[in-house]
Amino acid sequence: MANTDFKSVSEYIATKPREVQAMLKRVRAAIRKAVPAAKEGISYQIPVYKLDGVAVVFFAGWKEHFSLYPAGDALVAAFKRELAGYKITKGTIRFPFSGGVPVDLIERIAKFRAEELVERGKGKRGRGSQLDRLRRLCGALPSSFEKVSHGTPTFFVEKDKGVYLMFADNHHNKGSLAVWLPVPPGHQAALIEDAPKTYFMPPYVGTGGWVGINLEQIKDQALEIHIRKAWELSSPKKKGKAHPGGVRGT
Repeated sequence: MANTDFKSVSEYIATKPREVQAMLKRVRAAIRKAVPAAKEGISYQIPVYKLDGVAVVFFAGWKEHFSLYPAGDALVAAFKRELAGYKITKGTIRFPFSGGVPVDLIERIAKFRAEELVERGKGKRGRGSQLDRLRRLCGALPSSFEKVSHGTPTFFVEKDKGVYLMFADNHHNKGSLAVWLPVPPGHQAALIEDAPKTYFMPPYVGTGGWVGINLEQIKDQALEIHIRKAWELSSPKKKGKAHPGGVRGT
């Protein structure tokens, strides 16, 4: 059975056929050259490169191709000509092994992604400011605990118990900043229908009664109300109410 608990990028690459290993090593080298300050690691069991804890780029090797992602609308538009011959689905660029490794293109894509993160972090609506905003609101709740879970800042009712809010950086690869949190039964559909620019159905946890909130579209007073209610719904004392079983601290 293939290894599904990789501890390093080198270990990940070593599980691939020899000819694939050589190509993935070139992909790895291109990314590291383009973003030397990025921290290399494994997330979702594939290689990832992060700056200040935020994913710049992932890569993965498959049977006949390797993939690079995320590829948002801005990136695809910026490299429209260069990417014309490659398949792009759900923010993922597929590079067939038969075409070799376009090292220069990968370097420029990685640099573009790094620059996107820098720009997104600037100004009063940047990533850092929005995260500080969440920390201020969540920090006012009793025993609230924050740590990185599933690759993103996540808030718990108490240490490692009761996830009540997840920070969603770059929702749908469109550069927006959002949160996912549980709402009372029956509220999800009503919120989305009433204000679709503010609320949306989040992936993975939407079926558990959670809602996504675009942070640029909501004021502190309304956001605070949602956060307090989410904390109550996710409290261990009320376990089972609007809490998706798939979200756990890792």
